[in-house]
Amino acid sequence: MYLDILPNANLAEPCMATFATTGTGVAVVAVRLWRDERWQWCAVTGWSDAGPVPAWWHPIEESGDGPARLLTGGECGLRLAQLPGNRPPAPHPGPTRWDLDDAGQWAEGFLILRPETEIALA
Repeated sequence: MYLDILPNANLAEPCMATFATTGTGVAVVAVRLWRDERWQWCAVTGWSDAGPVPAWWHPIEESGDGPARLLTGGECGLRLAQLPGNRPPAPHPGPTRWDLDDAGQWAEGFLILRPETEIALA
C-alpha cells in the first residue's frame, strides 16, 4: 500500500510511505491510543477534501518489527477526537461532529499500531 498525502486543510505537513499489507482492511470508528500518559478511546475518521470518509485498519508487516496494524484515512489523512468519558463507543454511536476548527480534534497522516490495539468496527 502506497500513501502520498499532500498538505491540506486537515494536515499541514505532507507524508509519503509504502507498507506491505498482509490481509484485508476493515473500517473502524474508534481506536484506543496511549495519549497524555494514559489509554484513551478516540473517535477516528478518514478525511478528504469533501470531509469525512471511512478510516481503515490494515494488517501490515513492519520491516524489522514484525506484524503491526496501519490506520489510514482519505487523501487528506485521518482526523481524531477523544471520546467523552474515555469509554469505547456504544454500538452504532451517533456521528462525531467533525470540524477542522475544533481544537479538541487533531490530524494524523496515518498511524502504525500494535496488533493488539483495541478498535471499534464501523
